[in-house]
Amino acid sequence: MASHKLLLRPCTVADIPSLAILHNTCFAGPRNELIYGNVTIEDKLKHYEDGLRVYFDNSSSDSHAEPYNVVCIVDATLDNTIISYAIWVQFSNGYLPSSDPQTQHSYLPSGANEALILESERKAAEIRSAHPARLQPHWHLSTLCTHPDHEGRGAASMLINWGLKRADETGMVNCFVESTPRGLDVYKKRGFTEEVGVLEMDMSGHEGGEKVGVARWVALMREPKK
Repeated sequence: MASHKLLLRPCTVADIPSLAILHNTCFAGPRNELIYGNVTIEDKLKHYEDGLRVYFDNSSSDSHAEPYNVVCIVDATLDNTIISYAIWVQFSNGYLPSSDPQTQHSYLPSGANEALILESERKAAEIRSAHPARLQPHWHLSTLCTHPDHEGRGAASMLINWGLKRADETGMVNCFVESTPRGLDVYKKRGFTEEVGVLEMDMSGHEGGEKVGVARWVALMREPKK
């Protein structure tokens, strides 16, 4: 299918249920199963919806210093179904865990692996605080996912480019992302060429995690384009 059938638009609160379902589809796998294996699908989707709602609640507040940008790609040939979405966070005063919804949680569904969630949040905060450039204003691509049936159509590139363009326009600041080994090539082609940290989690220390082993993410930085 031609890429001109794909349209980029801002997400709204009304999109939250669709985004939660897409998130659940994109991030299904052994690690997700280890965290949510004992959680009903209804409770898991509610958990995702609650997590997404934070971005919309805070971005609508004039007093909040860290604007959140939730954008998506819809397919015009599929009744404008959302096939991909991204969350770009602008840290105007440098990284603070208290301003990062991915390192804070207020609700955990019954049956979730709380210890693993807390470890994930702690390690994410650590790697996002480690590099000196992250103490300065910057943009962070905190979430990017595309429905498996629509990979390779350019949706992810459209969402990445959207954020990079705005980061350059609004202040010529660095951009950061954490990538699995599988996604490294996608980000490096978009200019995230400097590796600035590694996050590793040994899942074998958690019940049922022996088959998952060590999960690994690489922190990447992209310098502004002059």
